[in-house]
Amino acid sequence: MHLTNLHTHTAYCDGKYSAEDMILAAINSKFQSIGISTHGPTSFVSDWNIQADRVENYMEEITNLKEKYKNQIDVFLGMELDYIPGIGFDEMSRSLIERLDYYIGSVHYLGYFNSGIMWTVDYNLEELTQGITESFGGNARFAVESYYNVISEMAISYEPPIIGHLDLFKKNNKNNVLFDEREDWYVNAVESCLKVIKNTSCSIEINTGGIARGYTKEQYPSTFILKMIKDMEIPVVINSDAHTTEGIDCKFDEMYKLVRELGFDSLNYLTREGWAKQNI
Repeated sequence: MHLTNLHTHTAYCDGKYSAEDMILAAINSKFQSIGISTHGPTSFVSDWNIQADRVENYMEEITNLKEKYKNQIDVFLGMELDYIPGIGFDEMSRSLIERLDYYIGSVHYLGYFNSGIMWTVDYNLEELTQGITESFGGNARFAVESYYNVISEMAISYEPPIIGHLDLFKKNNKNNVLFDEREDWYVNAVESCLKVIKNTSCSIEINTGGIARGYTKEQYPSTFILKMIKDMEIPVVINSDAHTTEGIDCKFDEMYKLVRELGFDSLNYLTREGWAKQNI
């Protein structure tokens, strides 16, 4: 088994440790490769995205670390880039894509408060509820369907190598406070999104970050969605969305077991020569 994790955050964004610390943690966990994927810059102020004036330092540091550890582990230069409704990937993000070994396309931002500030689906319930009220007239179903439509748009327009935490919207939906994943409309929204992704070159990540950080008890995406992904033969990767060294391989053994039980026969992973599949 080629052990790897391509969703790793560092102190350049909202991670807790340096890129080198994360690489050393991966080596200690017997990984064959590791991808560093800081949250990419945005055109507006954010306290969890890398600042634009630090991007070149980031690119240079990861490039140097690739060389430093090349005999111990393959290090890949990546970013998690934000696809913004109505904008897509902004000009800076598009320019960075060509310089990266890979990137993760994610939807965090979904709308604007009445103040003009953008809100995210994953910060906390208070922000999410206010955002749904001010952007979608309080209609949670409309907000969720819009979220999956934006992911579909990203997939068909850019085909990011990895689509990040597909059902991130559930993070603050504890006890079904906003919606029930079992409702037909929700399942239909997910299915429609997956049908779009199926016709692209994208992989969907199985992401354990919500578990590692104590937000969820289940991986992204939910197991019933993984069954749909398997039936549609959409490729998957297993990532931990690590923000700490301790989280570098969070629940990986459980995820390998889960995908085998669901009938997946392979996982995608990145090599120096490009993308490859490995049997599970």
